[in-house]
Parts: sequence; C-alpha cells; structure tokens
Amino acid sequence: MTSYARFGKRWTINECLQLQREFELLQLSINEIAKRHQRTPNAIMFKLEQEGFADYNVLYSNYNNLNSTMNDKKLEQDSDEDEDSEDEDEDEDDNSEDEDDNSENDELDCESLQSHIVRLEKQVIALTEIVMKQTKNNKSVFSLFS
Repeated sequence: MTSYARFGKRWTINECLQLQREFELLQLSINEIAKRHQRTPNAIMFKLEQEGFADYNVLYSNYNNLNSTMNDKKLEQDSDEDEDSEDEDEDEDDNSEDEDDNSENDELDCESLQSHIVRLEKQVIALTEIVMKQTKNNKSVFSLFS
C-alpha cells in the first residue's frame, strides 16, 4: 500500500512547480505523481485544477477510466493465462489488433498535445496583454511580480 506522508500538509512553491513539470512536460500519470509527492491521487487532481493546469472533472474521469481499464485488462490476462492457446493464427490476429490500439493511442496523444499547445498559446497571449497594459501605464513590468 502507498504511504501518503504529506497528506494534509501545505503545498510548497517548489512542490507546485515540480507538479507542473511532471504533469505538463513529463506527462506522468496521476498515480506516479502521487507517489512522488507522497499525496493521494485525489489531492494531485485537485491541485492541478487549483493551479489551472487541468480540469478536475476531466482528470477524475480519465483517472477512473484508466484504472477500470487496467483492472479489466488484468482480469483478462488472468483468464488468458488459465486457458491454453489453440493455434498460432489467433495470436497473429491479436497482434494486428494491438497495433490498431497503439495507433489509436498515438492519435489521442497527438490530439491531447495539440489542445495543450493551444491552451499554452492562449496563456502566453494573456500574459503578453498584461505586460503591454503595464508598459502603457508606465509601470515597471517587474512590479507585477513583487
């Protein structure tokens, strides 16, 4: 069982930055991030939403679908191990289906990456507008961050 040593503790700035890097750049799973931060997967999903990196409902839905899919696959593997394979032709058909699944996953990853890029572009535009407003008002850009 996983230990959640940081359960209920405040998030540090460094931990939030690490969370962003792990989620956006490294694209780690919620479970992997939770293990690294010693927090519950639910806490990770809440913090990602709070920081504006992702929508909690989408994360939760994907997290539950992933876990149920993994459990289903585990059950299938267990039942497959109990049965003897009848001939090699069936194995070849299974391999072609796996290749189709991989191509679908690649397409989903590409769509996910594209939507992430669009979101980042919007954030850059918003930040640029803030900086432009500040320079028009003759205020130091750096005063925004102090």
